[in-house]
Amino acid sequence: MESKDKQWWLLAGYVFLILILSSVVLGKSTKEKSHSLSLATMVPLLKLENKLINNLDNYTKDLEEKLQIIRSQIKVMRSENKKGRQDPISYLSNPLNSFSLIRRLNQDWIKWRKYMEQPAGFSQLINFDSWRDELPTQTDLWEACTGVIRIQSTYNLDIAAFVKGKINGKQYNSSMSCADILAVGKHLVKEKKTKEAIQWLQEVPHRLQKDVLVIPKHLAIEKEEVLKLLVETHLKEKTLDLLDDSLELKPQDAAFMRLRKQATALKTNQANHTLEENKQKKVPIVDNYTLSCRGKINKPNRLKCFYNFTTTPFLRLAPLKMEEIGLNPYVLLYHEVLSAREISMLISKATKNMKIARIHNRNPKNKNKGRTAKAYWFIRKNNELTRRITRRIQDMTGFDLTDSEEFQVINYGIGGHYLTHSDYFNFASSNYTEKINRQGKVLGDRIATVLFYLTDVEQGGATAFPTVGYSVYPRAGTAIFWHNLDTNGNGDILTRHAACPVIVGSKWVMTEWIRERRQIFIRPCLPPAPTDRNSSKS
Repeated sequence: MESKDKQWWLLAGYVFLILILSSVVLGKSTKEKSHSLSLATMVPLLKLENKLINNLDNYTKDLEEKLQIIRSQIKVMRSENKKGRQDPISYLSNPLNSFSLIRRLNQDWIKWRKYMEQPAGFSQLINFDSWRDELPTQTDLWEACTGVIRIQSTYNLDIAAFVKGKINGKQYNSSMSCADILAVGKHLVKEKKTKEAIQWLQEVPHRLQKDVLVIPKHLAIEKEEVLKLLVETHLKEKTLDLLDDSLELKPQDAAFMRLRKQATALKTNQANHTLEENKQKKVPIVDNYTLSCRGKINKPNRLKCFYNFTTTPFLRLAPLKMEEIGLNPYVLLYHEVLSAREISMLISKATKNMKIARIHNRNPKNKNKGRTAKAYWFIRKNNELTRRITRRIQDMTGFDLTDSEEFQVINYGIGGHYLTHSDYFNFASSNYTEKINRQGKVLGDRIATVLFYLTDVEQGGATAFPTVGYSVYPRAGTAIFWHNLDTNGNGDILTRHAACPVIVGSKWVMTEWIRERRQIFIRPCLPPAPTDRNSSKS
């Protein structure tokens, strides 16, 4: 079928070529066309043939030029792709690589599709269309841009260094292309974050000159397009120089002339601002979440490491290594509680069927803003691995996991994060008004959380407790444990925590939320702290 389609397309092409030739030969004259009747009248045909040959020769040159462009880019693309396929996780762990992959597949390959659409390669066009649904969508690109911006803003990274591959002080063998940077800048413009957009967009003109030498024309970015976008996002004094550069490129461009007029008026208005007005500008306030992710909050002291021999009888034979992260709330870090083989099995199973991780009671309007990850739920009773890990959690915590939730394995993407949240539902609180389902009533609230780290993360990705300043960085085989509820069964607000954005690396974690009802005879009911009223009676 494909062969017949190809023959049909070739036949259609030949017919089209004949029609063009006929119009060329016949277009200039309405005289009688019986050229064979006179040799003299045939001489012009030789000249016409020469023109057609030259035209065909020019066509072959265009094809050769196209082939040369494609072949030269295939080497570049294949080299980058090979580098990624040699160690996919390591390659994609670098946000510059993973973002560029999304951006290339979303933008560059669409342009390649249009380039291929020019008369040649019909079967390849059909192949491309069959794969088109597999390409990243605009939503994918939006999310990738958001992830890169999140990394840069959360950790206050220098953008000029970031786009050159120097991330958080470490130089990587990666960088962002002009198209990558422009995509981020355009995203910020759409999000109406003009100040941030300028910081990204102003990096593009510096790199355009280098890209001209290696980027084919149909993928190239026009300098005036970038300058126009940059000026539109920030009509301030320094943009006048950019406008002058733009007007040199297109002196009669009405859009640039209009922008320059607006910028000049803005400059005049700015000159009238007083020093007092400038002093009133507020300094941005950095919240505890961001400070915790940056490691800028003082950590608690007087903490200790020790072996746990006592939670269950089994620990007398195989004690657990424990490290105190903080005392209020009491957070423990367990070392070497998962083996490399167990981690490999968990990740291998989860990778096959991951879904977008949802947030309990999530507002649909804030889709994917609070959490960016994919998850897989393990049924704990299904195999020996999960049953073994369940017994280990019981040894770690002393709790009964019979009715607790299934294991949730999570993997984060570009700048993957989870904003500050609490694990408890606060069923016991008088302020809790949400409808509780039957299972929630039976199982109770989430009394405690165990969070396993399945991988090391090169940079970023810490679990932070912003209110108290704790930060725990992922290390494969470790786990953190804390209680979510106080002795009255109310949620402990100090346990609110967050997953900081991953900078470089692939972060895998597994969470077990332990429900409270089975712990009624395990966790003692301690007396509440005395109130002022009780103190007065005593």
